[in-house]
Amino acid sequence: MTNYYSVFDIGGSSIKHSVMDEVAKVYKTTSCITPEQGSGELFHLLIEIIRQDQEQFPIKGVALSVPGAITPSSGDIHYAGSVTDLIGVNIKTRLRDLGLLVEAENDANCSALAEKWQGNAKECQNFVCLTIGTGIGGGIFLNGNIHHGVDGMAGEMGLMMLNTSLPLTRLTEEQTFSRLGSTWNLLDRINNKMDQNLNGEQIFHLFEEGHQLIQKEVNYFFDVLAIGTANTVHAFAPEKILFGGGVSVQKNFVHLIKERLERINPHILQMTNIDRCQFGNQSGQIGALYHFLKSQGK
Repeated sequence: MTNYYSVFDIGGSSIKHSVMDEVAKVYKTTSCITPEQGSGELFHLLIEIIRQDQEQFPIKGVALSVPGAITPSSGDIHYAGSVTDLIGVNIKTRLRDLGLLVEAENDANCSALAEKWQGNAKECQNFVCLTIGTGIGGGIFLNGNIHHGVDGMAGEMGLMMLNTSLPLTRLTEEQTFSRLGSTWNLLDRINNKMDQNLNGEQIFHLFEEGHQLIQKEVNYFFDVLAIGTANTVHAFAPEKILFGGGVSVQKNFVHLIKERLERINPHILQMTNIDRCQFGNQSGQIGALYHFLKSQGK
């Protein structure tokens, strides 16, 4: 008998959802815009989607990939970036009326779990996933296990400060890895300067065509990614660093980071393999399912 699960990857911009079985085969998939924060609509939306799944499948449980810091065993979410409705919430309690088992894990940790389970890190005991989207998250695998740290805060690479030119009180707001190196902020900077509403695909097309302003901004974006990557390698000396998020599938993405790492310190590339996540945007959901199955002893 096939067991079915409602699986979610909650992000700052969108919510990706699938119905999967125990080997991550997908039977249904949808996506929607993340509701505006402050109203609690997010929880109503999740419950509505799960109940729709239950009308079609005998759902056995709910697996969630969430942004920010979480204690997976309890379901307490301590920090959730731009998805502020999740902050201070126990996600298991909020969804308990469904009568289903619920398990949740940090989104970057889910990417790491997916890569360890079925992807590009199956043979690794020590690796880091960097997920690039609305912000930058990090999943740290040490000695064969996810490293959570206090309150699940380990891996919040996006909070890493990369500049000391401002007063210390402003660094976490303006000079973090996420502020300087996330896709959302890249698009925001370019669209503000050009007074347009270009998406990522359009921006990278213009980058390849040699558009002067966009080339400057995208090159800065890759400089920041390389600096943050170098810091991560020096801190953890991992076997691999794997990049996730939609931008990671762009042509020459890995090459452009490697080229900069070579200039920063050639030894980095001798020590650590730089690659993409195998599952791309689906890694959060696959990892959330894997976390659910592990948590339930399956």
